[in-house]
Amino acid sequence: MALPGNWTLYFDWNSTGTYGNTPMTIAANNTWTNGEGYKGSWSLVSGVLMFQFAERDFPSSQTTYAGVYADKSVTGSNSTFDGLSGSFYMLEAGAAAAAEARKHAVADSHGARKH
Repeated sequence: MALPGNWTLYFDWNSTGTYGNTPMTIAANNTWTNGEGYKGSWSLVSGVLMFQFAERDFPSSQTTYAGVYADKSVTGSNSTFDGLSGSFYMLEAGAAAAAEARKHAVADSHGARKH
């Protein structure tokens, strides 16, 4: 699994349907940083990514994200010990462009069959 790299994290606290986002770099040494200046640790076990914010950033809440990793995306939920919860998804750099290219390739192949 090729998890380390550059990603965009989309997060929605309280599942309002409005997502904020930040760039995120996942390092091979099981650490991560994001565009908001936060950092922490991560693990990937049986296709489930879990990452936590460093305790110095949120000492009482222990903000945690956990989601299913599939190819160039992660989808899951986020929570804190303080009782906040929400949902999130992540896309690896280039994932949106790859999906768009696949969509056009499928559309082109379907069009070719009609003739």
